[in-house]
Amino acid sequence: MRTEFYEKLRGLLLTGESPTLESSLEPGHLGEERLSWSGGTLGALPEGRTFCQTLSAPARLVICGGGHVARCLAPAARAVGFQVTVLENRPEVLAEGKFGADIDCRCGDFVESLQGGAFGPNAFFAIMTRGHQDDWVCLKTALALPHGYVGMMGSRSKVAATRKMLAEKGFDAEAIDSVHSPIGLKIGAETPAEIAVSIVAELIRCRHTLGLEAPLTPTVIDALGKMPYAMVTLVNCEGSTPRSEGARMLVFPDGSIAGTIGGGISEASAKRDALRALAENAPMIGHYALNSTGGAVCGGKVEYLIIPVQ
Repeated sequence: MRTEFYEKLRGLLLTGESPTLESSLEPGHLGEERLSWSGGTLGALPEGRTFCQTLSAPARLVICGGGHVARCLAPAARAVGFQVTVLENRPEVLAEGKFGADIDCRCGDFVESLQGGAFGPNAFFAIMTRGHQDDWVCLKTALALPHGYVGMMGSRSKVAATRKMLAEKGFDAEAIDSVHSPIGLKIGAETPAEIAVSIVAELIRCRHTLGLEAPLTPTVIDALGKMPYAMVTLVNCEGSTPRSEGARMLVFPDGSIAGTIGGGISEASAKRDALRALAENAPMIGHYALNSTGGAVCGGKVEYLIIPVQ
C-alpha cells in the first residue's frame, strides 16, 4: 500500500498537480497517511495530531537558445529546484550533448515550441538566442503566454529598441515593464558562468515573490520512484533552525540521500534514525536539539517523522 501511495504522489507531481499530504503523528498510527488531489483521495487518517502539507511541482524554466550562457544556466537552475527546458532551432547545437540527461531539450521552430510547449501558468522564460530576430520572436510569443517571469539578454540599446517594438505591437506598459532586460541581477557579471549566476539569483527572487517555491525539488521527485527509502519530514521546528517545517529528504539503504532537512549534525542524526527505521521497517518520530550539547549553536529544536517505503 505504501509503495502504491508514493508512486501516486510522484505521478501527481509529474503531471503538475498540487496534492495535499497528511500524515498521522499519533503513537501507534505513524505511517498512516492520506493523499488528496483534485480527482480523489488515497489512504485514511485516524483522529489526533497530524502534519498537513500541500506539495507542488517545481516551477519550470524555459530557456530559449542553447548557447554558452544557456549551457551554464540550465544546470544552475536545475540545482536550485527548477525544472528546465531548453528550446533551440539548430539541431547541431543540441546534438553536441552539452546539456545533461535531466534537462528537457527540444528542437524546432521557436514559436511552435513555445505555443505548443504546455509549460503551465507560472512558467519562467529566459530568452538568449543567437540573434536579435529570434529573441524578438521568442519575447513577443512568451509575453502572450501565461507566465511568471520573462527575461531577455541584451544591451541597453537593444532593450530600448525592444520596448519600442513591443509598444508598436500593442503590448501595454505593464507587460513591457514586466520584462527583465537586461536579464539577471546587476553583479558585474561578464563570463557565461557569471551571467548564469546573476540570472539564477533573479529567478530565485522572483520565484519567492510569487510564492512558487516547491517543497520537493526535481531530484527528490525523481527519487520517489527509486524504492526502498525512508522519507524524513520536518514536522515541527522551534527557535532557529536551518530549514522550516515541511522540508523533506529521502534516505536510501546505502546511506545516500536526496533532498535535505538542513544539513549538519541534526541531519546526520536523522539519517541514522532513518536507516534504523528502514532496517526495522517501522515508522518513527525523532527529535534533535540544535544547541551546544548536541554540537550545534542554532538554539532551535526539530521534530521529524520517518516513514520507510519498502
